[in-house]
Amino acid sequence: MSRNLLLSTGLPLLLGAALFVGGCQTSAPPPPPPPPTAEQLTAAGMEALRKHDWNAALAAFVPAANQGDTQAQVALGSLYFTGFGVTRDFADATHWFTPAAEKGDPVAEFTLGLMSDLGGTGVLQNRTEAARWYQRAAEHGYRAAQYRLGLLYQNGTGVPLDPARALSLFRQAAATGNAQAMTAVGTIYAQGRGVEPDARLAITWYRRGAEAGDTDAMRQIGESYQLGAGVPQNSALARQWLQRPAAAGNEQAAQRLSMPELPQ
Repeated sequence: MSRNLLLSTGLPLLLGAALFVGGCQTSAPPPPPPPPTAEQLTAAGMEALRKHDWNAALAAFVPAANQGDTQAQVALGSLYFTGFGVTRDFADATHWFTPAAEKGDPVAEFTLGLMSDLGGTGVLQNRTEAARWYQRAAEHGYRAAQYRLGLLYQNGTGVPLDPARALSLFRQAAATGNAQAMTAVGTIYAQGRGVEPDARLAITWYRRGAEAGDTDAMRQIGESYQLGAGVPQNSALARQWLQRPAAAGNEQAAQRLSMPELPQ
């Protein structure tokens, strides 16, 4: 076959066949995407929480927590502690909070202490255990833990009675804005627990607590005006200070308001 003939007939056919065969070859499928990281799962869970999509949040948090993600562990513990999207269960909350607390997460440490302090579904009340976890969270600067640990030392529950230690813890928490701790400092001075009684200093602390929004501090100021403790007796001011906590559901304030010596 001449070269010209091959070019005019055979070569185009051979090239076409090659192209046809090549076009029929199947390309390899793309590799599957890598599984999401713990950080990605946790981010998805947080987004689901913002949308109140509890099932999606759980589906994301569980594998992330099992991979050791602290934020996911705390999130799961919080869901079981509060009962949002799941049945409230302190045992399940403890299961997820514990590994986070062992890594030094203060929220997990505090909540483990709170569950032991209060007792609840799946967790027995154990004030000694509560003090242990509160102490760890307090050392990490968690002010609610400082306040709750102060209460234990103030009352001698789970720890030795130690008013001086209680006052120190209350002051630490108050210094970072804990309103209840401010009120607690006032009560220590009002009652003279481990310190000289000082009604005026008590009022100073009660005012700080009230300004920070603590309704019990407002009640204490109202009672102080009612009794003339640390301030001049003034029934009208007593009523003014008692009205807000009473409206917020403070039963002691409501009882004080009902006393006949207060003007209506």
